[in-house]
Amino acid sequence: MKKLLYLLLAAAIIFSSCKKEEDNILGCTNLVATNYNPNATENDGSCTYSIIDKWNVVSMVYDVTEGFYTSGSYPNGDYTVTDITSGVANYELLFSKLTHEFSDNGLMTQIFIDLTSPEDSDTTYSSFTIIEDSIFMSSGQKGVISVTENTLLMDLFHISLDYPNFESFQFNHTSERE
Repeated sequence: MKKLLYLLLAAAIIFSSCKKEEDNILGCTNLVATNYNPNATENDGSCTYSIIDKWNVVSMVYDVTEGFYTSGSYPNGDYTVTDITSGVANYELLFSKLTHEFSDNGLMTQIFIDLTSPEDSDTTYSSFTIIEDSIFMSSGQKGVISVTENTLLMDLFHISLDYPNFESFQFNHTSERE
């Protein structure tokens, strides 16, 4: 009987000391990875994280170019640039909150909250499609995305054509998973 008691005690100690790993620190977590692999390493390509979640924009760099076509049309026509606006929106983000929420039904909700003037807050919607590392939105924006466990990088482009005038937007967002 003593041997059986020692055997059960030893088994209990062995099983309690073995903890099932929920995630691999260098690899994927099964909570946000679309093809979870508990043996994944950070750069082995066996982990694909999902964009589906709520993301808080923490930094944004942008370029806005305005102009008009002198001959031809987009994308190969000749044009004259009338204004270029570039900037880093991190200062503005101190006084506002920009959130992107991607749902698994293909809807992206963008929520802008002006912390100094909440009545100027705005919510917009767009459907989206992801093909490999590219995102296409019904709002006309398209670009490249990179998703890790806690970070979303989006480099988006949009051009608005009202021939012969045009306005192009290039936005680079860095977001953190909420």
